[in-house]
Amino acid sequence: MKNLILIIFLFGGFTLPAQEKEKQSLKDLLFSGKLKKDSTGVIRSTDDLSKKIDTSTKKETAPVATNQPAANVQDKNAAVSNAATTTSVSAIGADAVATKTDSAALVPLANTTPAKTNTKLWKEYSDSLVKTLNDEVLKSKQIKKNTYYLMVDYEIAPDGQVTFTNLTSTPENAFLTAQVRQIMDSTPLRLNPITDSGNQAKKVKRKQQIVITKE
Repeated sequence: MKNLILIIFLFGGFTLPAQEKEKQSLKDLLFSGKLKKDSTGVIRSTDDLSKKIDTSTKKETAPVATNQPAANVQDKNAAVSNAATTTSVSAIGADAVATKTDSAALVPLANTTPAKTNTKLWKEYSDSLVKTLNDEVLKSKQIKKNTYYLMVDYEIAPDGQVTFTNLTSTPENAFLTAQVRQIMDSTPLRLNPITDSGNQAKKVKRKQQIVITKE
């Protein structure tokens, strides 16, 4: 009887370590993920674990390369757009400047100063002559107080150059006439050329009167 009890204890001692080892193996398989995922039932200690182990090798999923961030793409698109816009504006600006320059070159500047008529040119000349006579000639005692009418004969050449041909004074005063003629010869006068019906310049003769008064 004692021998039977001893044998039971010995058998129980060998069985308990084996069960503990099998439970530990089961835990390791569960936590390591090697059991097949189709095993939905209860796993018992008496089950054959080799049939439930997933022997297929798990492939690590490679990280999918993502596209560039949307912000970077937008920045690049904006940069390209800005560059294209700048180039377009520059081209437009260059074309506008070139067009403006060409237009300015083709259109001559308007002459803002109108041409003086021969009447005005002669008046300016005679006013200057009278002033010179008043300042330098009429002070002479050889000229009496009076009003003198000077008649000037002259020719206008095709180029507008004036040549004085004759000068008379009423009342007559030789000294005054000589002084006036000297001043006129030393002060050339050019008028606008006179043209004929065919718009061709020609030589013409003219007369003008100059009034001088000594008070």
